[in-house]
Formats: sequence, C-alpha cells, structure tokens
Amino acid sequence: MLGEVMGLFRAQSQESVIKQYTHDLTSITSKIHQLDQSLKKKDSSKAKWLRRWYLQGTSFLVLLNAALYVRLADKHLIFASIIVSVLMLVAMKWGTEKWYAFFTQRTLRRMDQLRADHQEKLEALKRKTHFYSTNSLIQRFSSGEHQAEDAVTLMDEEMKTKYEELNKLRDELSTFQKQGNSPESQVQRDKWFDKVLDVISGGDVNTEPQMKPVVCNKCQKHTGSYTVPGLPLQYVCPLCNWRFNSDEDTRPETREKMGEENPAVLPASPKDKVRITTEES
Repeated sequence: MLGEVMGLFRAQSQESVIKQYTHDLTSITSKIHQLDQSLKKKDSSKAKWLRRWYLQGTSFLVLLNAALYVRLADKHLIFASIIVSVLMLVAMKWGTEKWYAFFTQRTLRRMDQLRADHQEKLEALKRKTHFYSTNSLIQRFSSGEHQAEDAVTLMDEEMKTKYEELNKLRDELSTFQKQGNSPESQVQRDKWFDKVLDVISGGDVNTEPQMKPVVCNKCQKHTGSYTVPGLPLQYVCPLCNWRFNSDEDTRPETREKMGEENPAVLPASPKDKVRITTEES
C-alpha cells in the first residue's frame, strides 16, 4: 500500500517536472521566434533607409549644389561643395549600415544564448525523465539483437510469407551463381525469373504446368524459349538452324519434343537471339 502511494507521488512529481519544462521551453522558443522576426524587420528597415539615402539624399545634394553653383562665382567653393556632398552621402550610408549591424549582432548574441538555454533545458529534462536509459531499453527490446527475425515477427502472415519466398529466391540465386552455364542451369534460371515476377506481382499462379521449355529436336539444346498451350508455333533453332512449324509437322514425337499440342513460344530473355514467330489462332 505504501509503495502504491509513493508511486502515485512520484508520478505526480514527474508530471510537474514535465509541465515546468514545457512552460520554460515554450517561453524560450517564443523569445527566439520574436528575435527572429525582429531581425527580419531590421533588415527590411535597413534596406528602406538605404533607398532613402540614395534617392532623397542624392536629390537633395544635387539641388543644393545646383543652387550654390548659381549663387557662387568661385569654382573652388563649388568643387569643395560637391566633394563634401559625396562624403556626406557615403558617411550616411556607412553610419546606417554600422547602426543596424550593431543591433543585428546584439540580437544574434541573444538568440545564441537562448538556443543554448533551450538545449540545456532539453538535456536536463532528458536526465530527469531518464530519457536515454528508457530510450535504450525501448530500442533494445523493440528491435532485438536479431533484427531480421524480429522484423519477421512483427509482420503479418502475408508479409511473412513474402519475406520467406524472397529469402528462398535469394538462396536459389546464390546457387545459380556458383554453377556454370550448362543448359540445365539456364533452364533453372529462366524458371527463377518467372518465380521472381510472380512474387513481385503478388500472384500465386503456378506456371510450371503451363509453360514447357522448347528443346531442339536436332541438337537437343534449350535456348531459353518456352511453349504455352493454345497457339501454333514456328521455331528456328539459333544453334543448328533446325526449323519447326506446328502447322506443317503433325508427327506426335516431334510435337511431344517441342511441347504440348498447339503451343506458342515465349522468349525467356531479351538477350536470347532466337528467331520466333507467333501467329494468332
């Protein structure tokens, strides 16, 4: 009972600490925002005053020198008046820039101090609320030491299935890379690409019974082409130039060698230099 009461007081103390730091951080952030707006206003005011010095100041000095030129006969005085006017214009511009630069630097120093106070408040709040240790525990037990297995655990069943399928495809790819370029491995690679497309598209259609590799009846080689039932086939082997036309050749043994009844050929890859013609049924 005493432990529950003490825990209640600790919770209230923690809440009061959060409220206090929330108020302090809000106040500091508001001051930083006000100083930032003040800097923008000072820049706008500085540009406005410089335009006034250039336009109005220059116009006034030109009129003044014109009046002196009319009234004074001494050219030396007129020349001195022009020099003084130019120096006055440069001095006013320089003084305006220095004035605003002084206030800008002072405002920037105040903003830097407020940002430092803001960071100190945040660090103090993290220490009082045990942020680092708590965050470390959360990261440790939410991601785990074996992040791949934990990621699978957090997935739903469908994503888990896709994850396992992609892992199997990756293992098969590693096996293919270790093998040579034999015809059998080429057939397996073509089937592997079909599986990848099936997994990426989200389908679960089994293409094994629907597609059959085309094997040349003369050289007994497979060049990366497949047959699909339902359409006629015209095929020319790129290795030995053996030709096959399903409309002309009706021998069962040849049709069985080339595929099922009335097949159509599908290139497995754009790199296969197979001359294939497909006609619509």
